[in-house]
Amino acid sequence: MAVAALIVALGGPKPAPPPPTGAVPTYTAAETAAAQQQLCDTYKLAARAVGVDTNGNNPALARIALTNAAAMLDNADGDLALDARHRNAARALAAAYRTLTAKSSSDAFTEAEYRAALADVNAREATMKEVCADGGG
Repeated sequence: MAVAALIVALGGPKPAPPPPTGAVPTYTAAETAAAQQQLCDTYKLAARAVGVDTNGNNPALARIALTNAAAMLDNADGDLALDARHRNAARALAAAYRTLTAKSSSDAFTEAEYRAALADVNAREATMKEVCADGGG
């Protein structure tokens, strides 16, 4: 009898999960500021590596730096407390870094295509610098 009760208890109907509330999570000003600061610190670190490695004479290191920077920005923009302005700037710069990485192959793309991708990175970096001015907030 006890075994039957255990089977019914384990295999019986499960309670329904609570219905979604539809409420959008809210974050305090301190949480948002911390998320902005974290993103901007990550951007500054990534941009420093990109600046050093893309101005050298090793294309492989340049591509690695661009790819790593894009991944770092993708990871940093995952903080849900981050506001849309910061998140969108980070996503746009990460995408521009990836595009430049792809178009830096001289055998696959023209010089004009490469220059256009480079100009896009420069524009997106300017936006990110503006967003992160004064520490990110």
